Amino acid sequence: MEPMTLSQAMAVSWVMPVLLVLSILVLGQALERAYVFWVTQRLPTEVWDRVRSHLEEGDKTGALNAARKSKGTVAQAFARLLSLPQPGMEQLVENFQLYRQRLQMDLNRRLGFFGTASFISPLIGLLGTVLGIMRAFHDLAAAGAGGPAVVAAGISEALIATACGIGLAVFSAVCYNYFTMAVRHRLNTVDLWMLELSQLLSGAK
Repeated sequence: MEPMTLSQAMAVSWVMPVLLVLSILVLGQALERAYVFWVTQRLPTEVWDRVRSHLEEGDKTGALNAARKSKGTVAQAFARLLSLPQPGMEQLVENFQLYRQRLQMDLNRRLGFFGTASFISPLIGLLGTVLGIMRAFHDLAAAGAGGPAVVAAGISEALIATACGIGLAVFSAVCYNYFTMAVRHRLNTVDLWMLELSQLLSGAK
C-alpha cells in the first residue's frame, strides 16, 4: 500500500482540513510561547547574580544600575524595589506584587488554548472516522455485494482522522503541561529572589 499524500488525507473527510488548521494554530501558539518564555520573559539569572553581589558588598547604587541596564518584568521589579527609599517589608511586597501579577499574566496568556485543543482534537478525529465509516457502509449497501473487502479501504482511510486527532491531542497536552510547569517554576524562583532581596535590603540599611 502506497503512503497517503497530504491531498489524499485532506480528501478523507471534511474534518481533516479542520484538524490541519487546528494543528497550525497549536504549533504557532507553541512557538510564540517558547519565544516569550526563553526570550522576552526569560529568567534573568545573570541580572540577579549581579544585583545580589552588589548588595552583599553594600553597594545598593551598583545593584540599581545593574537592574536598570536589563530588560524584562523581573529586572523592572528589581529596579523598582531598589529605588524605594528605606523600604519596609510591607512596602516591598506591595510593589513586588504588581510586577508579579504582570509576569504571571504574560506567562499564562493563551495557555488554555493547548488544553482546549488536547480535548477537542480527538473528538473531531473520531467524528471524521464515524462519518467515514458511515460513508463506507453506504457505499457497500449501494453496491449490493462485495463483503468486507469493499469497505476495508474506506474504513482504513476514515481511521486516519482519529489518528491525526490523537496525535494533535498528545502534542497539545505536552505543550500545556510543559508551559504550565515552566510558569510555576519561574514564579517560585522569582518569589525566592524577592525574599532574598528583602533580606539583603534590610541588611543594607
